[in-house]
Amino acid sequence: MYPLVTAYSIEKDNKLEFLLPGRAVIVEGSKEVLLCLLRQCTGYRTVEEIVSTVCEQTNHNGKEVLEVIEKLLIHQILVDASNYFLLFHRASENPAPFFRELPKEYTAKMVQEGQSPLIPFFSTSHTILEQLLEKRESVRQFSGDRLSFAELGRLAWVIYGKIERSVDFPESSIGLGTVPSGGALYPLRLFVLARQSHLNWVIYVGGPEGLREGSQISAQQVLQAFLADSFLEDAAAVYVLACNFQQITQKYGNRGYRFALLEAGHAAQNAYLWCAEQNLGVVEVGSFLDEELANLLSLSYPEQAPLTALVIGRRKQS
Repeated sequence: MYPLVTAYSIEKDNKLEFLLPGRAVIVEGSKEVLLCLLRQCTGYRTVEEIVSTVCEQTNHNGKEVLEVIEKLLIHQILVDASNYFLLFHRASENPAPFFRELPKEYTAKMVQEGQSPLIPFFSTSHTILEQLLEKRESVRQFSGDRLSFAELGRLAWVIYGKIERSVDFPESSIGLGTVPSGGALYPLRLFVLARQSHLNWVIYVGGPEGLREGSQISAQQVLQAFLADSFLEDAAAVYVLACNFQQITQKYGNRGYRFALLEAGHAAQNAYLWCAEQNLGVVEVGSFLDEELANLLSLSYPEQAPLTALVIGRRKQS
């Protein structure tokens, strides 16, 4: 373990107050030991190296220094540098501790003052893919009709499916999928929350056998996890992409967290294009309660966590 300091501290008498997202932690005791310890926690020194240095400089024994380190780790004042991404994930979860509501006039001014970064289309001929890209859109009004299990399964494959040319892929026992993945590690997990009736939903878990039926949940649980977004009431399903972070960070360290987000984005775009082709409605949503949704999916949060969700349904006829 390579401890790294992650919290800003304020000295108060013989105490240090550490400021973390949404909370403060006060640590009492020998300020001399604590300050010496914090200076050693750069993310490059091991616990053993830190303990040895602090003992030399403060004349305290190793057991006492270890106890302080353990306490700081429990309160997330220190984290293992290789797991730093988990702290960011907690800091960016809902309800967001640093959320800022911008006035509509302010956001409109931002858009008007800047030139569009989007690239215009000059060609007069359209391929099938180009037509789908033009047709893709976020839809928030649904008919309330259900999707068949076959449709749910086809979309699951589009989002995170295995492709035939992966059979002899030499670098991974997993194979290749419908989305690119850093190191072909495929750390994402797909869950489908499908409406069964006005009151009941079922969770399907994606895997090598396709969609496997899991637990039954209530419509209220779904609405609660997604902050009661009104368009969920008429949606047919919600596809949730979660991540087993250790599967990719073991190889790429903290940067693996970024690769996981990119992978989820590729999968979401696949869903948009397929829904455009099938004339289904889709909207990607990030307004969910991270830990509550993780618990609903039986994930070990935050080491396993939902990244994004896609609400799917038949389009409402105007």
